[in-house]
Amino acid sequence: MKAWLFYLKFILKGGYTNSFKKLKFTATSWIGKTVSIYFEPGGTPRQIITLGEGVRVSNFSDLTVGTNDALILKDYTTLNTHCKIIGEVTIERYCLLSANIFISSGQHYATRFPHLLIRQQDEKILGTEDGQRQHSKPVHIEEDVWIGFGVFIKQGITIGRGAVIGANAVVLHDVGPYEIVGGNPAKKIKDRLAFSPPAHIRADIDEHRPYFYRGFDHYGVHRQNPSGAPGMFAFEESTVAIPATPTGVIQCRGFITGSQPITIEVSVDGSLVGTYTVQGATFDLTIHLTDQAPSQGKINPFSFITFAIPYDKRLCLGFNSIKIV
Repeated sequence: MKAWLFYLKFILKGGYTNSFKKLKFTATSWIGKTVSIYFEPGGTPRQIITLGEGVRVSNFSDLTVGTNDALILKDYTTLNTHCKIIGEVTIERYCLLSANIFISSGQHYATRFPHLLIRQQDEKILGTEDGQRQHSKPVHIEEDVWIGFGVFIKQGITIGRGAVIGANAVVLHDVGPYEIVGGNPAKKIKDRLAFSPPAHIRADIDEHRPYFYRGFDHYGVHRQNPSGAPGMFAFEESTVAIPATPTGVIQCRGFITGSQPITIEVSVDGSLVGTYTVQGATFDLTIHLTDQAPSQGKINPFSFITFAIPYDKRLCLGFNSIKIV
């Protein structure tokens, strides 16, 4: 969709924004009636709001970013009515958010200088470089998360893939993959499934799909590919959950839909392992791991292996299996 047409529809629906040029969207992004999209004045080049393919932001919702924040809603994520999202927030693909949800990477200050008004405390703290730097703590919501009506999510929270947050929950601590939580404060009720990555992860086994953790086309697993077998097409950055593995060998079997070689940058738990080049209709990639630094903020005893490829090669490469030897 042309930018001017998107903007016209946005305005005709009663929408408001103070900087349309900082809003990034696709032809299939959708915004409902009376939605506010606000950018704090004086923003850096990093300040942006991004709506991916098939994203829906429903009526009366509010998206706001600070001067150095990026608010990202990835493909096929849906916000129902009256959702308010503020600051440095990333919501990954395939997420479902009900109505009246509040998520913020920032906060107000009531106890630092309690003799002052809360507004005065905010101004005093945010008037310093150190205060500004520490104010925003990113919120990260992984793929396939379902958040119920009226949920509050505190700054700095990570919600693992596949989690379910019950209605009116107040989330003050990280939520693990596929956990179901509820209450005020939110506590674990049970597991949606037992999240335990096997040593050999295969795209043709339905029960292994959760371990293709982030950045894969889960709708396209049976789409035709050169390997002739089910495979997970990868976006520009994709992550697989594996058993905690500080050392060892990882064998990846995959495919490429084009004729050109593709460069893959591989990391484990945030530490770069190496850069590899694969080519041909199908490929086998062997990755040798050395001792990895422990990941900060891990929410479960497993590791993440991340594959980064050039943006123009997204969905041109995929994986049939990943095996720890």
